Amino acid sequence: MEQEDPTMNTTAAPAAEPQYFTHLDTMRPHLLFTSHEEFSAVSSTCSNNFTKGVQVSPDGLCLLSNSDDHVLRLFEVSSNDATQSSSSILQMKEAGAVYDVAWYPFMTSADPASCIFVSTSRDQPVHLWDAYTGALRASYRAYDHMDELASAQSLTFNSTGDKLFAGFDRMIRFFDLSQPSRDFRARPLSKTRRSRKGQRGLISTLHFNPDHSKIYAAGSYAGTTCVYTEDEGEELLALRDHDGRGISQVRFSPCGRFLFTAARRDARVHCWDIRATNEILHTFNRVADTNQRVEFDLHCGGRYLATGSRTGRVMLYDVLTEPCSQFRVASDITTYLRTCGMKKKTE
Repeated sequence: MEQEDPTMNTTAAPAAEPQYFTHLDTMRPHLLFTSHEEFSAVSSTCSNNFTKGVQVSPDGLCLLSNSDDHVLRLFEVSSNDATQSSSSILQMKEAGAVYDVAWYPFMTSADPASCIFVSTSRDQPVHLWDAYTGALRASYRAYDHMDELASAQSLTFNSTGDKLFAGFDRMIRFFDLSQPSRDFRARPLSKTRRSRKGQRGLISTLHFNPDHSKIYAAGSYAGTTCVYTEDEGEELLALRDHDGRGISQVRFSPCGRFLFTAARRDARVHCWDIRATNEILHTFNRVADTNQRVEFDLHCGGRYLATGSRTGRVMLYDVLTEPCSQFRVASDITTYLRTCGMKKKTE
């Protein structure tokens, strides 16, 4: 049986009311991993530690966490009892609050040279870490017009993995991954903070289109999302429909035709058709009345969208039909979410 093409559905429709998982629902997620003891410990620098994000490695075998104690922790996803709290295998300490982390897109545990990730934190350069040893491999430094170190707010690799793009205040800078230093190229997005032209505000989120079209999306805390070309930095389109709220996440669909956006204190995740109409196709609802970043992710096939919520539930949408299922994972806000591959059960 052929799968329905998501590009065939081009009419906007309101999201359906959430439905709870039942014991007959084969899509109900199963717990694979738990870790809480390391995050509950009190330190001299953090009396109330909490996780700020988790990134699944591209090969699906590792988890990288970012927490309020400024420590990056690396976990292995094993076949052990998922109800038992797991311990990290590596810890990397940053000097300040961590703004963003990103895995090298071609990382595979079978190739140690590819096992790297980057992080950016307050008053620090971008750091490139070795996911095998925990060692700092390289640093990438950006400087402002006063020749002072500038800290990136967001990070992403380009589609070929040879360049690292970073978001700053009204600016995108990018580095050659093979040349760690202060060598970078800068692309100003707006002349001044009050300028009516260009993209204003801190660039809070970046994502490259996975279809290798060499375009990327940038969201800003000023409430705009723009799509640029990689080579020249030309602005292709600008999207504004989150009522001016700061954009917290942008993400392309695997097919490259759709762009999903979310904002702070906004219950909506918009799906835009960026190849035809540049209009909103669907809106997926959640509870997100908080300044904390409540993130979403797409299944690798693009069929399902999962999002966290302030209620501690994860909501799972079918992008084609839009019915929603939800399940509780925490008693508090669920802020950060990443999907691994959803594999079919074999007999």
